Amino acid sequence: MGFTIDQAERKDLVVRMDDHLAAICFHCFGETHANSSAKAEEIEARAFATADAASKTTSESWSADSGGGHAVHQLTTLYVKKAAELLKEEALRCGKAKDATSSQDADAQFFDLSGSDREFFTQQRAEQGLAPLLAAGARFSKVRLSSKSFGLDAAHVVAKAFANNADTLKEVDLSDIFPGRPEEEAMKVMQIVTEATLCAKITSVDVSDNAFGEKGVRACTAMLQQQNEIESITFINNGISEQAAKAISELLVSPQSLKKLHLDKNMTGDAGTAHIAALLERAPGMEDFKMAGSRFFSKGAVMLARGLGTGTSLVSLDLNDNNINEEGGLALSGMLFKQPNLRHLNFEAAMLGSHAAGAVVSALAAGCPKLEYLNLSCCDIYPGGVPAVAKAISAMKNLKVLKIAENELGDFGVARICMALKESGCPLVELDVSTNELVQAGAIAAARLAISKASFTSLNLDGNYISDEGVEKVKAVMEEAGVSFALLPMEENDADMAEEAEDEADEDQESRLNKMLDDLRI
Repeated sequence: MGFTIDQAERKDLVVRMDDHLAAICFHCFGETHANSSAKAEEIEARAFATADAASKTTSESWSADSGGGHAVHQLTTLYVKKAAELLKEEALRCGKAKDATSSQDADAQFFDLSGSDREFFTQQRAEQGLAPLLAAGARFSKVRLSSKSFGLDAAHVVAKAFANNADTLKEVDLSDIFPGRPEEEAMKVMQIVTEATLCAKITSVDVSDNAFGEKGVRACTAMLQQQNEIESITFINNGISEQAAKAISELLVSPQSLKKLHLDKNMTGDAGTAHIAALLERAPGMEDFKMAGSRFFSKGAVMLARGLGTGTSLVSLDLNDNNINEEGGLALSGMLFKQPNLRHLNFEAAMLGSHAAGAVVSALAAGCPKLEYLNLSCCDIYPGGVPAVAKAISAMKNLKVLKIAENELGDFGVARICMALKESGCPLVELDVSTNELVQAGAIAAARLAISKASFTSLNLDGNYISDEGVEKVKAVMEEAGVSFALLPMEENDADMAEEAEDEADEDQESRLNKMLDDLRI
């Protein structure tokens, strides 16, 4: 059942919006709107389409218990509210400085339709929204359609738009393009839009946030099998199960051209990871691989290590939020040793354990001289594992960011890490040692290290047991050096735990700890 309203009322709303828009632009901004009447008609049509879509996709609006009159009132309210929002948006646009440019203007080859307005696109609305792509002589190389909901008619407009830019189109972002659509329609839309890319030579595709599972992957069959120059493909939050992962591995015709593959926030598991690992074995040129939050364990990590080990081109690797554990960590360390171009590694919440963490950082120190970013937070690194980790860090000459939070390193452990960072001479700009059971000395060590780095911008000490006295000493160190801005808030610090933690300290370490603090002084 659709939304209906008297045509006279719709025309009346258009007339009133036309008058208001013209008046606002002239009296508030000193501008004359070029075509306020056409814009008012467009706004009304978009507001009507929103209410009409809600009447068909929001079941509670037309439920038997709500009553027809109540439903009509809800939809009419939505219609008016949407029109008001769009009118305000257009008025604010008119008020921008004449020389202001949108992000699209800044890059004449980039068309970006995304925004906070999750609008249902009809054929007419798609023709309006995609007008720059449909214009004669359009030569866009990158198109983003995210956050708009395309129906079947609108999908065919997208196909025309792609065809009109066939000679130049290289990158398509199709993430989140059918929110609120029934599954059958959504899969047909994905098929139409991805098949439409065949008119061009595509190098980058993003189909994230469509939650389409195996059916969605298979809806992309034509594109995956016929586009043989794809270098980057992203499947974030797509429900990539074992079956979906198998489909990706089977359908992607040219993994040898892949340089970037992201599969974040899926439920792939070890069984599905086996298919991704098999794909990686055929992608020796992989530079940027991300498979975070995918619910694989050590078995999956071992397979990924084997797959990634077929190449030596990795620049960025992100496997955070997976239980890699010791076995997986050791396997990955062997692969990392052979990646001389690696700059970014994120193993946060990988549960490596001290032994595997030591093996990973040792491999990085020996084989990855360009490393700039390292995240080993929440990796179960305990005091016993600190010596190996610190020794490896002392050899990292280009490290800029170190995140090693939530590891129970204690004051002595963090102080040793800080000494290692000083010895390396690296251009560190960010250090996160939050939630490491620091009481005082470790926090002061981190502060002294921070002020010794010329371009330092961020020190995170939150979530520790730093005494009130310790907090004041840390602040004094940072303020005296004129970099207090770099100290992040410590709202979760528990000073009440300081005395208990101090009682548990190893007295034999005290002299060595004091020596490290002295060595870290400027």
